[in-house]
Amino acid sequence: MNIYRNLKDINKDDKSVVTIGTYDGFHLAHRQVAGKVLEIAKKNYSRSFIVTFEPHPQEVLKNKTPDIKLLTSIDEKLKLFEGAGIENVLVLNFTDEFSKTDAREFYEKYILGGIGLSDLVIGYDHLFGHNREGSFKTLHSLGKEYGFNVHKVDEIDVEGIPVSSTRIRHALAEGMIEEANKLLGYEFGFDGIVVEGDKVGRTIGYPTVNLKPVKENKVMPKEGIYCVKVVYGGKEYFGMMYHGFRPTLSEGIIRALEVHIFDFDKNVYGEKITIHFLKRLRDDKKFASKEELIAQIDKDKEDSLKFLEAKKEK
Repeated sequence: MNIYRNLKDINKDDKSVVTIGTYDGFHLAHRQVAGKVLEIAKKNYSRSFIVTFEPHPQEVLKNKTPDIKLLTSIDEKLKLFEGAGIENVLVLNFTDEFSKTDAREFYEKYILGGIGLSDLVIGYDHLFGHNREGSFKTLHSLGKEYGFNVHKVDEIDVEGIPVSSTRIRHALAEGMIEEANKLLGYEFGFDGIVVEGDKVGRTIGYPTVNLKPVKENKVMPKEGIYCVKVVYGGKEYFGMMYHGFRPTLSEGIIRALEVHIFDFDKNVYGEKITIHFLKRLRDDKKFASKEELIAQIDKDKEDSLKFLEAKKEK
């Protein structure tokens, strides 16, 4: 996949099928749009293009959306685009000045004048330009003027409710990780850097890897214990992830993200690993004693292994 961050690096070609959006999460509805792009590109022997933004517009326009939490970092999005089969991506630097670009100017400068365009594919709720003034009607008018086709993809429903980033954030906030994964079409997770911990886990027979998310404003699921997949060095492992404030072993003040990886004894301090959440095992809670906590973790491990075995047999 070709990744461009400068319009000047792109060879303009009017046989281009393009879609534009932030695509946070790149969930099932987003994938439907990307699938339409690929379908048209294949049929017309054209190239496929996604135009997206970094940073996320809501990170720049903080006065409107304070403390925005994202489902995907730009690196995660690019991996998902590539996995979907997209050939080309233009990542535009989103600034406060850029946000004032009106709809017509954006299309004339970046899409028609920069990439080239035969077909534009958008989602059913697509709005764009300064103050989101551009609509399907605007694009249809531009299409007639400049000679490109506009394709609108209908909403995608799961269980009678539209798939959206907001719905996925709500599922994560409620700890419904399997629901979130179903709406995303893949296992939700995050990239983390391994940092020093207090090594308390070793004293109870469950050493853990402590993590600091690469993307600080990444959405995290509700506090609790999860069965997870761990990717390190190109290999997959499994384990139990703790997300909470450790009320039994500490003062319950500092948030902890730590994972006990099954059958793993490598020193990985300072390295990056990827966590994929598979199943929520239980809520976090304070136990009366260390022994009671250990007994519960033993059960968590048993429940994790049962879940993984059942998943393997499917």
